[in-house]
Amino acid sequence: MASFTVARSCGVIVAALLVLLPAGAYAANPSTVQKQIDELQRAVDEQKAQLATQQRMLEQQAAIIEQLKKESAGDSAEEANAKALADIQKKLDEQKLKQQEAPKVAMSNGRPTISSSDGRYTFSPRAVVQFDMAKHGDGVEGPLASDYRRGSVGGAGNRETNAARDLSNSAYFRRARFGFEGTLARDWDYRVLLELGGSGTEGPTRINDAYVIYSGFAPFRFQLGAFSPPANMDDGTSVEDSLLIERATPAELSRTLGGADGRIGLGVRSGGKRWMGALTFTSRTVNDAEVFDSQFAALGRFGYLAATSSDYNIHVGANATHVFQPPDAGSSAAGARYGIRFRDRPEIRVDSTRLIDSNTIDADSAYSAGVEFGANYKNFFMQAENFWYGISRRAPSTLDDPSFEGYYVEGSWLITGESRRYNMTNGSFQGPKALKPFSGKKGGPGAWELALRFSHTDLNFHEGSDGTAAAADSVRGGVQDILSFGVNWYPISNLKFMLNVLHIDVDRLNPAGPGNLTPFGPAPGTPPIGVDIGQDLNVYALRSQFAF
Repeated sequence: MASFTVARSCGVIVAALLVLLPAGAYAANPSTVQKQIDELQRAVDEQKAQLATQQRMLEQQAAIIEQLKKESAGDSAEEANAKALADIQKKLDEQKLKQQEAPKVAMSNGRPTISSSDGRYTFSPRAVVQFDMAKHGDGVEGPLASDYRRGSVGGAGNRETNAARDLSNSAYFRRARFGFEGTLARDWDYRVLLELGGSGTEGPTRINDAYVIYSGFAPFRFQLGAFSPPANMDDGTSVEDSLLIERATPAELSRTLGGADGRIGLGVRSGGKRWMGALTFTSRTVNDAEVFDSQFAALGRFGYLAATSSDYNIHVGANATHVFQPPDAGSSAAGARYGIRFRDRPEIRVDSTRLIDSNTIDADSAYSAGVEFGANYKNFFMQAENFWYGISRRAPSTLDDPSFEGYYVEGSWLITGESRRYNMTNGSFQGPKALKPFSGKKGGPGAWELALRFSHTDLNFHEGSDGTAAAADSVRGGVQDILSFGVNWYPISNLKFMLNVLHIDVDRLNPAGPGNLTPFGPAPGTPPIGVDIGQDLNVYALRSQFAF
């Protein structure tokens, strides 16, 4: 019956439309008439399809109504309404739960972050890639017998005996770190960061960070795993925000005594609006060779924001490290069983040679202590630290305990008007953000910064005079002075380019003496007694950096 009604309606429509057409149209232009008939037929077909669809919907609705009648046959009208409302509320609750559980994705400073809708769980990838190249202006290499420049003490076959006379002009990836970090259940933070870069050459993949932090007892944060514990102000500045290509040597010596990247430890941090503090107990680093008993040390740092405004910040602080137990090399060790050693590269890592070196000293304990100062005023910045280091010789010993010292002063001028930003959590200054990022012809210049630093490190103790053998308690680690000039360009927040020019001056006497007449191996590896084995050189270095 329904199909007959539909057909009859369609026929009536077609007949009505044909009547309305001008009679002359049929004879005058058959092709036009046929075209109009085809269009009318298509319209009729579409209406048939629509009517068929409506018929199916009516049939489905009738079936649903019938099913609902059967389900509610034994219920009263009020009960049926209550049940219907409950079903609707259940569906709304389920929909709301799905919306709450849907993750959110955000971009901050070029870093994507995935988080739960309530923010209790987060996940962010991390990457830092620094590519360095350098040219060393160290003069012409001479034969070992007459060219007395030397690196670390190491005996026969030591690479640095030869490398100190011809430092490598090369390029390499200083850092290539990849990993992730985030939050678990709001109170737990985590980070896993692997390091593929190195010093001099890229090393095997190793752990840089692998830790968890619990912050449920505010304002305290407890950290466990492998990380870089707070050691001093220069250490508190992230590698992405460093003013010059490498940290100052005095800060690096303090940092590596009980801290440095990948140090296994347990620490607690705290802070307020104007202060920060940290205490960390540490063991070995994840890259240390196996020993009989690992080192045990404690590091403490306190920083205070003495004055602050929209134009300036002034930071003062102090830090200390104490090694209670040096690493135990075992009773069959060829040299010092409990060894402590201070040495460092000359604030560049393209060549791994160390030009100052205290050599390994058999020790009961060791320490480092420092004071900190940092300030910025608008687009000007200054930072300085002074350090004292010491070693208590292993008993029984009648020799004096050696002590050393070092300091650095650095500053910068952001010529494009930006400011270095103070970070109270780390007690340090962060790099600037370009006011007008660089992006082709229509973009701004980015941020440009001029930097200057002078560092002084003295690893001599009772060094004696030129031309004489080292005394039994002498440490001839050397005195190193470095003047560095830098130009930094920050085109956008994730990119950075650095040019450094370093003038390095090392004065150091041959450490040969009683107990070690051939510290660099047999002659000509070990130079004549008491000669200067230091050197002066210039280094020209470039770095490109990408980080998020």
